[in-house]
Amino acid sequence: MRILLLAMPDTSDVIDFFTRIPNMAIISLAGNLPGHEVKALDLVLYKPHIKEPLERVLAEFRPQMVGLSAMTFQFDTLLRVARFIRNFDPAIKVTAGGYHVSLMTEELTGAGAAELPLDFLIRGEGEITFRELADQLARPRPNFRNILGLSYRQAGKWRHNPDRPLLDLAQLPLPNRRARVADGFYVLDLPMDVAETSRGCPYNCKFCSITQMYGHTFRRFPLERIIADLEAIRARGKKAVFFGDDNITHDVSHFRQVCQAIVAHGLNDLVYSTQVSAVGIAQNPELVADMDRANFRHIFVGFESMVSGDLKDIKKPTSPEINRRAAVLLRRHRMAVIAGCIVGYPEDTWESIRENYRLIKGLLPDMIYAQYLTPYPKTRLRQEMLKADLVVNPDDFHTYDGFTCNIRTRHLSREELFRCLKREAFKGYFEPSLIAANYFLRHHLGFFLKAVGKSMATNLYQVLTSRQRGARLDI
Repeated sequence: MRILLLAMPDTSDVIDFFTRIPNMAIISLAGNLPGHEVKALDLVLYKPHIKEPLERVLAEFRPQMVGLSAMTFQFDTLLRVARFIRNFDPAIKVTAGGYHVSLMTEELTGAGAAELPLDFLIRGEGEITFRELADQLARPRPNFRNILGLSYRQAGKWRHNPDRPLLDLAQLPLPNRRARVADGFYVLDLPMDVAETSRGCPYNCKFCSITQMYGHTFRRFPLERIIADLEAIRARGKKAVFFGDDNITHDVSHFRQVCQAIVAHGLNDLVYSTQVSAVGIAQNPELVADMDRANFRHIFVGFESMVSGDLKDIKKPTSPEINRRAAVLLRRHRMAVIAGCIVGYPEDTWESIRENYRLIKGLLPDMIYAQYLTPYPKTRLRQEMLKADLVVNPDDFHTYDGFTCNIRTRHLSREELFRCLKREAFKGYFEPSLIAANYFLRHHLGFFLKAVGKSMATNLYQVLTSRQRGARLDI
């Protein structure tokens, strides 16, 4: 079969100024489709003008099946793309997967499901389920009854096969990056690609939906596979790699082995970025030293807050002191600290947000990645916030991107909360302590200044207009 895999274009404009990260799911699916002709198109490369490249690949490739991947805030776009494909060629079988599909299957296939422009839903990890579906569709009389993790239409109704157990990661073939129709991903001024060393996170943070996908499990990819994947990335001329693991620092021993293998195979000429937990860093200085030797340089840390009560309330396994120790360790080893923080806790006031932001700046991060507390579907946070009547927008999920405010606090309206964070973020651009030793200014001066300029302009526009969303897509 001719199979086209599509990743949705929706991201925050602020993120796009600094990086454009490829979708891992579609190239992993592409690597698990032997015997089929596969192309993968990451629409983020074309936003907001996605209609022309989508129409072109449909006309030239003439796929018989299209697989769509989306997170919650991207699902509205997924439906629009699916309808576009339906209108282009009603014979194409359209399949959707990803977090939102997996978490919201019952809601999607319930009332009004007759209008859902999809033939199949892939629940959970999709590599094997999608491959078995493609193999069946290639047959004269396909039979879907025994495909675990699949939902499909039968006699006008949706049928849901039993869930598929979590995959044995050692059995997964490497991602197929050759299937990409287009490339051009970057972090700062470095051409980059994405990889993974593990899946899952055993923590139970209230705001996170990862446990709905994997439970409280943590699985590791074999070292040999990780190294082979990095060698393939470097062979394609990339200079940087982002590890998109859910919690790469959970198994310190495994992560240290990854770092040591990178050095042993001479792959530390690549620049590595990843996201880590503050506790995983603070309690393991030997790990940070290994990361340094492996050339990890851009580190996103989910500090979330510098207020103990907030951290306890969201069940985040860290503390203000742990956050400080983690930041000090990373800076000592010449790594850029990207500080993740969240505002909009139920008791937040303008004063508490200003103070928390001041404490986050006290960690001397090289960049602050500030988001609003977002009640993602099926999370404990959502249940509690709905019960407390703190969710202003409970149903329009396309705004659930973390940078759009969908809540209020007991003391601030949504509009006040939105302006408060934007103003504090704008003032942070002029903080002398964050400029003096900034990693990005020292190593990526030209690109970083341009990106910061665009980010400042966007932030100022939002402060002055209170407008939360950016440009719309042309489809």
